[in-house]
Amino acid sequence: MASASYDDTLKLCVDYIMKDLKAKNPKIALVCPDIEFGKAGFKATKEYLKKYNLEFSATSIINIGDIDATSQILTLKKSDPDYIILHDALAGLISFFKSAKKYGLRSKVFGSFYVSDEENIKVTGDAMKDVLAVSPIGYWSDNTPGMAELRKITTKYHPDTKLMIRSYTQGWLTSMICAEGLKRAGRNLNPETLVEAYETFKNFSTGGISGHVSYSKNNHKAGTMNKMYKVDVKNQTFIPITEYREPAFKD
Repeated sequence: MASASYDDTLKLCVDYIMKDLKAKNPKIALVCPDIEFGKAGFKATKEYLKKYNLEFSATSIINIGDIDATSQILTLKKSDPDYIILHDALAGLISFFKSAKKYGLRSKVFGSFYVSDEENIKVTGDAMKDVLAVSPIGYWSDNTPGMAELRKITTKYHPDTKLMIRSYTQGWLTSMICAEGLKRAGRNLNPETLVEAYETFKNFSTGGISGHVSYSKNNHKAGTMNKMYKVDVKNQTFIPITEYREPAFKD
């Protein structure tokens, strides 16, 4: 993996609620789809809430193909959680935000990886204006050395470029890691030596495009660091409100 996992993004949602907002006995609900992606997120968040002696106040299923979430939003509104952690994707996200706006859902919404996709802002507009969402990968407008270099090189070859979406920076990050691995593997390049080269990464800096990258023989996951972002509806992007962070509690 080139960055933190979905589970790590969910952990930052909980940490931010408890440590930054200093919530006292908050009612936290989870919205997720009834597929493995959702089930894994449910399990990880449930276990992490225990670190704070908490449990879900409510859960709701919105599947990724659902085009309407009226019943789910009305049920959530009735249970009135302080915070909702949204762990969904595709149409499920759009349905959530449109229905939440329509029915006046008041709970503060935090989102995991797919919530922090710029396409969601394009489609839902100001329905997302108060959302906070987590990403392990930065955005085009981020004020970091790595992103400045990304913009410089991109506009050198494509001068008319004004903005690239996160999928572009995700590809850039993966390419950075791949290039460094190839460099470390040297001329004796084969699958085994490339893996061995990756396993020498220890706090490899991406210049803020992601958190530091580390691999080992026993762990091929780049790290667990994420940033919390707020929504910039006008520019259809996300603005960081934290630096990269590890989960407050280790597994």
